[in-house]
Amino acid sequence: MIPTNVKILLVVSLSFFIVKNISFTFSLEDITLYKILLMILLELLIGFGIGLLVNFFVSAFSYAAEIISYFMGLTVVNMFDPTYGQISVLSKLFLMLFYIIFFASGAYGYFVSALFMSFSYIPLGMMHIQGGFWQFIIQNSFTIFVLAFKLAFPFALILYLVNLALALVNRLIPQINVFIVGLPLQIFIGLAALALGASVIVFTGEQYLKDLIHNIIYLIKSSGK
Repeated sequence: MIPTNVKILLVVSLSFFIVKNISFTFSLEDITLYKILLMILLELLIGFGIGLLVNFFVSAFSYAAEIISYFMGLTVVNMFDPTYGQISVLSKLFLMLFYIIFFASGAYGYFVSALFMSFSYIPLGMMHIQGGFWQFIIQNSFTIFVLAFKLAFPFALILYLVNLALALVNRLIPQINVFIVGLPLQIFIGLAALALGASVIVFTGEQYLKDLIHNIIYLIKSSGK
């Protein structure tokens, strides 16, 4: 969704800003190529771990949208996303909603602060991470399913009841072709439910976003010195 050149520019800008504002104090004595490669690998792993926590949260929005799309009958209507490949139109809408929540709530500032904090608790030159780093990330991987279920369940339940009602109508009045009436009705009720429940999605997403920030800060503090 974000162009590659914008990502590169953002990374380079943050790197220069960090170098200018954070003092690195580590001895250059006995620095070998092996230690340099180990330091680079450690920084990559830390960034990968933090990014993985964020990706769990973003993927939950996409997964919830896929569940709702299934009940609405929109799974065949897909579009290409550079990050997630072929996704439903509703997934694209949910991802856009996530970015709106992310920037409107000011969460991006906390993530930048957490990035700076990581260099204080896990300073450059540190050759190991405290235990529990990956265990904590694996434990938080369940966020995908928990958040996706909470976001999708109300809408999936409504659409399931619509399907149940259509099945009863088909049994009671066989003359009505529910296959022609059912799909437009499901889409209409699904979109109406999403419009009415948008505030619930935003509220739930914002609460989990706060938990995500706390988890990232906890991960950094517990993994550092």
